[in-house]
Amino acid sequence: MDSQYPHTATAAASSSPDSHTIDMFSGLDTTASDISRSMSTRRLQASSSTENLFEGSAPVIDEEQLHSIVGQHLVMTPVLPEVDTPAPSIHSDSNLEVLDDPANSQRRLSSVTATPTTTSESATDSTATDGSATLNSHFQLQGGADVNDVYKWHEKQTRRQLGPRSYTYHTPPKKDLTIETIKAPGGFRRHYIQNEAVARGEPAPALPTKSFIHFLGLFNMYEMDHFAGENFRSIPKRSIIVPKDAEKRRQSMADTLGSRRYYMPGENLKEDEEAIEEPEEKLSFSKAVGMLFKTFIASGILFLPNAFKNGGILFAPLFMTLIAVLCLHSFLLLVKCRELHPGSYGDIGQHYYGRWMRYIVLFAIAISQFGFCCGYCIFFAQQLAIVVHSLGGAELDKIVWIAIFFVILVPFTLVRNIGKLGFSAVVADLCIVVGLIYLYSYDIKELVINQGSPTPLRLFNSDDFGLFVGTAVFSYEGIGMVIPICGSMANPKQFPRALTIVLSVVCVLLVSFGTLGYAAYGDKVQTIVLDDLPNATSGEKAGKNAIQILYIVAIFLTTPLMLFPAIRIVENCCKKLLGENDMGTKKRMMKENLVRILIDFAVAAVAYAGYYKLDIFISFVGSFACAPLLFIFPPLFHLKAFPGQPLWRKVSDISLILFGVIVFCYTLVISIQSFSKHE
Repeated sequence: MDSQYPHTATAAASSSPDSHTIDMFSGLDTTASDISRSMSTRRLQASSSTENLFEGSAPVIDEEQLHSIVGQHLVMTPVLPEVDTPAPSIHSDSNLEVLDDPANSQRRLSSVTATPTTTSESATDSTATDGSATLNSHFQLQGGADVNDVYKWHEKQTRRQLGPRSYTYHTPPKKDLTIETIKAPGGFRRHYIQNEAVARGEPAPALPTKSFIHFLGLFNMYEMDHFAGENFRSIPKRSIIVPKDAEKRRQSMADTLGSRRYYMPGENLKEDEEAIEEPEEKLSFSKAVGMLFKTFIASGILFLPNAFKNGGILFAPLFMTLIAVLCLHSFLLLVKCRELHPGSYGDIGQHYYGRWMRYIVLFAIAISQFGFCCGYCIFFAQQLAIVVHSLGGAELDKIVWIAIFFVILVPFTLVRNIGKLGFSAVVADLCIVVGLIYLYSYDIKELVINQGSPTPLRLFNSDDFGLFVGTAVFSYEGIGMVIPICGSMANPKQFPRALTIVLSVVCVLLVSFGTLGYAAYGDKVQTIVLDDLPNATSGEKAGKNAIQILYIVAIFLTTPLMLFPAIRIVENCCKKLLGENDMGTKKRMMKENLVRILIDFAVAAVAYAGYYKLDIFISFVGSFACAPLLFIFPPLFHLKAFPGQPLWRKVSDISLILFGVIVFCYTLVISIQSFSKHE
């Protein structure tokens, strides 16, 4: 056995961490055909019983997505050759570097002198004649040969994406599946472990992923810095490492092996340190409930009293409850689809309907986030103008207040690491909670002392209920955080119960706040309920100004977080225009900054156009962007994911799709008509 598997036998006898790393890639230099011929009949029979262990045990990730993920984990970026030049000899006496290694004594690395250069600059002087990865890349790192297959796989995928024509993929027959798994990085070792267990008469160990490459893909997907499951992290790919610094960098990473980022020379070390994050711990049930609650309770609740006026004191609470039930059902449908195909919202759509569906989902996400930020800009400008005027300031044109918002917003949106904005989210949540407590207490006081609205309340407002429908959908839009929170729970099976509890509490809060606000002020209720607070006495004036300032701060601190997914989606769509080969350079950063400033300007421009129509604008965002995300896409995916489900479930999915289409079309038309009436 040892003669047949020299690499594997050696690896199996080793138990040190370094040898374990080598185990993952040992034996890959043996060709698949040699392995196949050396297998005994007993081994082949045993392997046939284990080759199905991978099927259905882990989600499928497409090659393009895996290529992008693996590229983030590579310490060095392999350079693809542009001109065939002789490869430098690995035994050259020139440019030798003596490196100290605490694990081994001293080791000499034959290397080509390298400096941090761009891909195009280094491509012509460091390529191999056979078109493989360059020698002044990972081979100069200690253990570089052990991960050679990972680099080769990444280079192969890069060539396919840069090729002049499309590639076709041949699906191997059933008998060749064993060979395919062996050829994958780490496959030889996995295959050996499987066969050893079967030969001993033991069950083959379960392997959750198909290969080490697949493991990297899943590791990247289950992170909490995603929105709608999408990776919106803005950390650039790393440049080629200087061989002289390789050992020092490797030693500096000894205590941070759990992170997925490496320090690179020629870059801001402080920014790199901030970018490195430890793997996040799994969420407990209580933490998941807290995060879901923060997702659904935001400043949008302030628009509900006016929305209830548009719907009616009877119709509005009933419809809000119906929307909550349908949203819960829709969220759970999406979670079921994710169980079959783990990934982001867009990944699920692409898996079942193709890439075009992914683009539609991302477009809806970007538009919804952009719309939220436009509404927040209007809110900020209006409330700031009121506060300044009440404190004795001059009345200025709306463009001044929007310009102030724009100027303050730009520095926040230029932040690359969204983790730096985490504290602002906590402050915003505290401001919202304090404001809600004050508003609840004042509404109750108004109903008890002043007997509420002097005018009769409408049970159903047939004239404006369409605007209410859009605002109701807007209020429950939180589907973007459903997938990330579910994937980050320690026990994902508890997620439906957590979501049910949260949506039940949120429904009670939204219905009670809207009902109390409309009952307290009647038809005189303003678009933003803060404007209804009295300021007759100095105490009332101070209280109103304090609450307005709290919400101004909360709105502003929330806006960069809401806009971040839209910015990343736009940048990903414009990656060719921005320069795919310029990642991490000042040129690329300047282009990204320009794109972000233009997006901020677009937010301000749309806010200026809808300054006096905030309620209509909120309804428009709810119908155009939120309705498809909530009611159309999840049941559409569920129909495709479970084709054999009972008829009544299919009818339920189709009914929810029709409901979403009706809400989308009707409220969109009503919102556009309302815009034209107010011109």
